[in-house]
Amino acid sequence: FAVGISTPIRALAASTLAISRGEFHQRTPVQGAAEISELAETFNHMAGDIEEFVVQLRQAADQNHELFLGSIRMLAAAIDEKDPYTRGHSGRVAKYSIVIAQQLGLLSDELEKIRISALLHDVGKIGVDDRVLKKPGALTAEEFELMKQHPLKGANIMRPVAQLKEMLPGIELHHEHIDGRGYPHGLQGDEIPLMARIIAVADTLDAITTNRPYQSAMDLEFAMNCIIGLANTKFDATVVDALERAVSAGKIRLSATLVEV
Repeated sequence: FAVGISTPIRALAASTLAISRGEFHQRTPVQGAAEISELAETFNHMAGDIEEFVVQLRQAADQNHELFLGSIRMLAAAIDEKDPYTRGHSGRVAKYSIVIAQQLGLLSDELEKIRISALLHDVGKIGVDDRVLKKPGALTAEEFELMKQHPLKGANIMRPVAQLKEMLPGIELHHEHIDGRGYPHGLQGDEIPLMARIIAVADTLDAITTNRPYQSAMDLEFAMNCIIGLANTKFDATVVDALERAVSAGKIRLSATLVEV
């Protein structure tokens, strides 16, 4: 008699523990005395309701994430549209950054942070005077000082958004140099987060291979020679090596009208 009562109760306890671990598909056998069977049936109904609710939550989270990413892409496009020479720049930098990060073996969570950070890396240009941003020639020293404020401006704009906290280093520090001669803080070496070191290389690759007021677009070989020549001074040599491997593997290709990644 005792075994007849304790066995189904143990099964119910085991199922409860499984639910607490997130195994919402778990059900308990309906057996034993009428009261215990009724309890088991109630538990199974509850587990089914929880499982359905969790599925709905996941669907809502996926939808919210897509909405969030869509908003980020629209903001990046709006920034690029401020300057006709940078149309599509943020999207290309994000694509290059992802390819480099994949070559470095980074996991999907890190890839997503890098994607968003790269899309927003120039958001601070919203706060740069158009006469400086759209100037067709070389900037004066004073104008360049104004332009150099955009990484810090961008980080400050995005800082209040809690969901972007882990993306701020790429926005704020993508113009820092390995040798400490970058801006805005003059960081060097490992003081610069990997995210920012990746975006720095991707940003330069796109700048060299697209038309700008001060230069015509160069081919991929020319861009790679420039970037390789700046390894260990401006750029992290490991990141440059990852870009080289990606290009050699055909993961980044340029044509006159299309960037394929």
